Amino acid sequence: MKKLAITVLFILVLISCGTAEKAGGDEPQVSDGGAEGFRLDLERVDGGNFSFDEIRGKKHLVIAFWATWCDPCKAELKALAQIYPEFSDKVEFIGVSTDTEDLLDKVNEFAVTAALPFPVLIDPAGNVVSSLIPGGDSVPYMLVVDKDGEIVSKHSGYVPGDENRLGEELKKLIEK
Repeated sequence: MKKLAITVLFILVLISCGTAEKAGGDEPQVSDGGAEGFRLDLERVDGGNFSFDEIRGKKHLVIAFWATWCDPCKAELKALAQIYPEFSDKVEFIGVSTDTEDLLDKVNEFAVTAALPFPVLIDPAGNVVSSLIPGGDSVPYMLVVDKDGEIVSKHSGYVPGDENRLGEELKKLIEK
C-alpha cells in the first residue's frame, strides 16, 4: 500500500510539473480568440515589438506564416508586398517567421532584400506557430483577423494568384 501511495504521489508531481506555466513576461503572447479575443505580441526581426492590441478596432490584420527555406512562402510575401499599398490604410500585414533562432540573420536578410513594406516578426521558440497553425508548422499559412479580433479566414499553401483572391476578400471585409 505504501508503494502505491508513493507511486501515485510521484505521478501527481510529474503531472503538475508538466502543466506548470513559465512565469514572466518574456514569452510571446498569443490567443486565437475566446472570451478575451485575439491577441498577438511578438518581437520584430529589426527590433521593437508588434502587438495586435495597438491596431485593435482600427485595422484588420493579415498574418503570413513563413520560413526562409520555403520558396512558396517567400513568393507569397513578395506578392503581399505588391498588394500592400492598396490596403495599408485599413489592413496591417505582417510576416511571422517560423525559423529557429540560428536562422534569424537569414530572416532579416530576406526581409531587407525583398524590401518588404510590412513588419516581419519572429517566433524562434515556435509558441505562436504551434498555437495558430494546424499541425504546428505547415507553411505557408495565412490568417485574416478582423479589426475586432475575430479570425475570419485561414489559408494554407500558396500558388501565384492567391493574392488576388485575398485582395477581393479584404475589399469585402473593409466594406463591412
